Amino acid sequence: MSIFQKPAQTAPETAYLWLRQEISSLPWDQEAFLSENSIAEASGISRTPVREALLRLEAAGLVRRVPHKGAFVPALTGQDIDAMMEVRRVIEDWAARKVTAAGLPGPELEEFLEQQAAALGDPVAFIERDIRFHQCIVAAAGNPVFEEVYESQRFKQLRMGVKAILDSDGRSDHVVAEHRAIVEAIRSGDPERASAAIRGHLDTTLTVLKAPRTPSPTPPIAAP
Repeated sequence: MSIFQKPAQTAPETAYLWLRQEISSLPWDQEAFLSENSIAEASGISRTPVREALLRLEAAGLVRRVPHKGAFVPALTGQDIDAMMEVRRVIEDWAARKVTAAGLPGPELEEFLEQQAAALGDPVAFIERDIRFHQCIVAAAGNPVFEEVYESQRFKQLRMGVKAILDSDGRSDHVVAEHRAIVEAIRSGDPERASAAIRGHLDTTLTVLKAPRTPSPTPPIAAP
């Protein structure tokens, strides 16, 4: 094997990535129990690597083990929303100011915007592209510590974002328009304008996330 080739994924790694994606796609107000048998059947992966993957997910705080029941994915709370959005405000406001003053990032930001606009009909793909759009700005600011902290919020962002898109008519179109305003503000070279565009977008996002709504039914992805 060439030293430049990626090694093949192990079964535990495949199970981990599959489960992480499934959990990340679960709307934030839903909870679910994860049965090793049902996961193995749904993913086509045997139970031993599934068990190892669940242990990794537990260590990462994405699931909790419940005696005699299996692994539990808890619903997120209003406090979780507030905490995540506070982290985003601090990091993204700083990043928007810095990249605008430096004339960054380049055309890749517009590419992410185009990809998101093309995914309007797929809530999960739309939010994945949403996250990459914001990560592009944070990464361009050049602080690896902030970048790592921001990355740690990604799974909460995905879960919350999918639910917001599903529950708010027209929100996808508004998000694209708000992102376009952020791109234009960064292009302007005015850090204050870029900061205002970011803060306005995040304030609207928080309002949508915390709007009263009827809880969604718990999905049957891993019934025991």
